[in-house]
Amino acid sequence: MIAVLGTLLGVGMTQLFQRRATERNERFASQQQLRSERMTVYSDFAGAVTEFRRGQADRWHRTSEDPDGPACFEARMESYRLRARSLHALFRVQLIASGPTTNDAAQHAHHLTARLHTAPDETEFDALAQQARDAVQQFVRLASSDVQ
Repeated sequence: MIAVLGTLLGVGMTQLFQRRATERNERFASQQQLRSERMTVYSDFAGAVTEFRRGQADRWHRTSEDPDGPACFEARMESYRLRARSLHALFRVQLIASGPTTNDAAQHAHHLTARLHTAPDETEFDALAQQARDAVQQFVRLASSDVQ
């Protein structure tokens, strides 16, 4: 009788420890997957906004050279395409970010980048471009703490 109870107790304890170990491993795997997804989404966003900034700069320069020329039209179309891509990346950040701080930083970087083509002169353009660059850097700093 004692041997049977000892065996049943041993089986029960083994099952309990195995279940806890399995749950711990599943939580770890889930956290690692989320971390990996966040890294991908955050880096995609930073890349998309950087490309959008380049497109906005090209659009601004082509507009200042010849606002009615074909190069200006092509630059504007390219900036629209890059804006759509960066918006898609922004939406992904909003879906996966752990908190509002990272979302706000991403929105701020996108907003500043979207304003670049409206600069009235080169001095204002340079200032806006630097602000947009700084905003992306701030987003990257916040995002990196989110994936640590």
